[in-house]
Amino acid sequence: MNRQKILLSFLTLLGLVWIGIWVAGGWGTITLNYENKPLATVLRSFTGQTGLKVITDLDPTKTITIHVRRVPMAEALEALQASAESRGRLAFLIAPDQGGLRNLISLMPRPDNQNGIKSIEYRMPFLFVPGTEDLPQWRDPRDQVWTPSQQTKKDLLSLAEDAAQKTDIRIFFPESWNPPVTKSVSPGSLRSSLPSLAKATGGAGELVYLLPGPRPPNESSDRTPPSAERWRQNWSEGTPLSADAFAERLKNRSAGLSGDQAKEMQASVEESVKQYRDWLALTPEEREKKMQEMIQDPNRQQRGSDRFSRAMRMMSPSQRASRYSRYNSQKEAVKNPGQTK
Repeated sequence: MNRQKILLSFLTLLGLVWIGIWVAGGWGTITLNYENKPLATVLRSFTGQTGLKVITDLDPTKTITIHVRRVPMAEALEALQASAESRGRLAFLIAPDQGGLRNLISLMPRPDNQNGIKSIEYRMPFLFVPGTEDLPQWRDPRDQVWTPSQQTKKDLLSLAEDAAQKTDIRIFFPESWNPPVTKSVSPGSLRSSLPSLAKATGGAGELVYLLPGPRPPNESSDRTPPSAERWRQNWSEGTPLSADAFAERLKNRSAGLSGDQAKEMQASVEESVKQYRDWLALTPEEREKKMQEMIQDPNRQQRGSDRFSRAMRMMSPSQRASRYSRYNSQKEAVKNPGQTK
């Protein structure tokens, strides 16, 4: 009898350990398993699992197919973008009060330039992304770390610039509103440091994910440049990211490494930053020539092909056909900048 109790207790304990391991392994992961379901249904599930509001102007009744099981949030976002055929962006909205914040939200995901909204973002320089792909990726983009610089001027605009340089995020706030920040802003992950900034201004803020649809035809009909130039505009980073900010982003991603792996990644980071500093010092003509050299590099082409294949696997057959056609057109455009389609 005692033996049976001991065995039962052991099996119960073993079961609890297994359940604990199973729960821990799936903690913080996302599951989206939908076949031809409305986009609105998928987004509700995503927000329910992550607490991150998705703002989109895509048709909510548009059906999409997405199958990801217990994956990190970053991977789920990659699959969601591929399935919805959109390029998403983590953003922080900040306003003087809750009413102003609601107004900002109503203007998303693509506020018109005439709305008096200030937008700040610094994208990673795409030509140098392949050289950083061996670094650890953020499982959740909200886990990016922002440590406000002590030298930064203490007002909203300056601190927002500092945050946008050091992390991959877009920040929106009313253009006419730039309050002084008299209270300290707590460093840490974006999910805590940016709300701390909003609180220090006396305002209100919210982290959201923007998933814009294609631009309406009337927005681009008269201004559409030749295909090669359009390709560059679509992939440009806008305002150049400073070399110091580029270095800090890479160092933050490799902060958890140790030993030989840390040394190897440190060398990779330093080489990428050096190349980027050299790039910033080039003239526009020299950059054009250098870009062509980098694009023709076999290693970069292979990495680009791998990223494209990964995105294609997340799409439906019809989406794959359409994406492949656009990819080939863009590839030819950048190889032959003098030609138009």
